[in-house]
Amino acid sequence: MLRPLLVGAQEAGSVLVPALYVHNARVVGHFDLRFTEVRHHIRLEDCDFDEAINLYGARLRQFTLVTCSFPGLDATTAQIEGSLVLADCTVTGPTVLPGARISGAVILDGSRLEGLDATGLQVGTDFVARPRRDGIPFSCRGRLDIKRANVGGSVLFEGAALSNPGRTALSAMDLTVGAIMNCCEGFAVDGKIDLSFADVRSKVCFKEAHLGNPGGVALRARHLKADEFVLPVTAPVDGHVDLRHARVGVIRDARETWPATLSQDGLVYQALEPHLPAARRLDWLARDPAGFLPHAYEQLAATYRRLGLDVDARTVLLAKQRRRRGTVGPLPRLWGHLQDLTVGYGYRPLRAAAWLAVLLAAGAVFFASHPPPAEAGKGLVFSPVMYALDLLLPVVDFGQQGAFRPTGGAAWVGYGLIAAGWLLAITIVAAVTRTLSRQ
Repeated sequence: MLRPLLVGAQEAGSVLVPALYVHNARVVGHFDLRFTEVRHHIRLEDCDFDEAINLYGARLRQFTLVTCSFPGLDATTAQIEGSLVLADCTVTGPTVLPGARISGAVILDGSRLEGLDATGLQVGTDFVARPRRDGIPFSCRGRLDIKRANVGGSVLFEGAALSNPGRTALSAMDLTVGAIMNCCEGFAVDGKIDLSFADVRSKVCFKEAHLGNPGGVALRARHLKADEFVLPVTAPVDGHVDLRHARVGVIRDARETWPATLSQDGLVYQALEPHLPAARRLDWLARDPAGFLPHAYEQLAATYRRLGLDVDARTVLLAKQRRRRGTVGPLPRLWGHLQDLTVGYGYRPLRAAAWLAVLLAAGAVFFASHPPPAEAGKGLVFSPVMYALDLLLPVVDFGQQGAFRPTGGAAWVGYGLIAAGWLLAITIVAAVTRTLSRQ
């Protein structure tokens, strides 16, 4: 009856139907508008459908279902000039919208779905799936798929509950969003979220959300693009988080809820909030299961430098060299230990001065009690401090080393100071070269 009313009125032109409004009805048989053009607003409230609704290829002005129950909806490639509204509905079968074009919004507030396939969906304004006014949330059991969809406004999942344990609960690969993607304020997922290659023009927000996929990937966001990425969730993410090769402006997180494992290879960001000391952020880097990743340390150090926090930047780069040391062979590892001990790989330059002062003091004390005999004809007055300094500095000549020649055990002490001086000089040059090459 509904199809003849909708189609016949506009074909015959004898009946004016600006809108169809049906309330508290049971719809028996097919609700079939396949490939049908309806130029009127269709609104059904408190209706029960015996069979799935078929809008395959239909052209509609506006389609609204409120507090209805039905065994499924097929709107594949449908075109709707206004909005598609499924508010507080119970759908016991699949809801499929692949390739549909909605000029207005898609509104699913408070509905209960058994999976949603909206692959390639085009939405002019917002995609909304929030709680209804009394707080009952939108929920979806099974996979909610919006991959390759294009939403001109925002994607709003505040308070939504998605469940597909051990599998993908929200598939948003290659999703394009013109504004915000809000998965916050009680948003809860049991299963994996996949935002790989998504492009969100504003921020992706998981504030006060609960993300969990025990033993698997809770959030995959490889190659994600967003101005902000907000992840101070209510509890530590139960599962792995993959941010490899994502590009975001600002990452906002909370140390208390960092995931146990976090992949960051190729991750690019401009700022991190809150501003934590380098020692705490190094724990963040250490959560990558891939182990030592040079780029991750370089990225974090660059972020500190942009903030003018040079001490923190040097701390990160020193940690990078120490982690790298564990990946090389015995001889390079030994050389690394030596550079670390003497000058902190160039990032702790005062250590060189400290070592020089210790060696100078030791040499001066020794040669003050064991003065070497003078060379004939030199005529210099022996100075234990200057003599020790002459031995330690390879390229500086104060005349003391050539004027006095120790013998026996004192000669070996002198050789030791000369070797220590050269070793200290070489490590300083290597460290300075590394530091300058980074500038």
